[in-house]
Amino acid sequence: MKEPTRNWYAFYLKPRHEKKASARLEEQYDFEIFCPLKEERVRWSDRWKTVTKPYIPGYLFACVTEKERRIVLEDRSVFRTVCWKGRPAVIREEEIETVKRITGHPDVEDIRLEQISPGDRVSIDSGEFRELNGIVVNVKGNRASVRLESLHSNMTFTVKRSVLNLVS
Repeated sequence: MKEPTRNWYAFYLKPRHEKKASARLEEQYDFEIFCPLKEERVRWSDRWKTVTKPYIPGYLFACVTEKERRIVLEDRSVFRTVCWKGRPAVIREEEIETVKRITGHPDVEDIRLEQISPGDRVSIDSGEFRELNGIVVNVKGNRASVRLESLHSNMTFTVKRSVLNLVS
């Protein structure tokens, strides 16, 4: 009988449950869990403390079969599977390996997963409008409508979301 294939999935977690959930799932089950952690020095009111924090807060990755994915969802810290077009999003092995390489690199200090939403200030980092700043008006699929500020007008156009960077 053919053994079910294992795929990587991302799961949404309760806030600050990354370490607990990954430890619990690794201890109880025989599948690979990936929750990249980093050590960070933080200033408390009376001293400095080194704490372990997740690189990607609120997420946990697991290489599981469909049956095991449902088992992960039963954990008290797990909200749901990250989905794409209404179905659980399968993450390619190469992408997980890249994240592992990035999070293991000593020069990497911070990783953020950012969603672009209407009202966000963005800069365009490629194409004809490179280096222009604007405000996201609408997001649909992998495209965003952006209103340019630098032209002092209400010019709005649609670009691929991949060319936009959030401006702080």
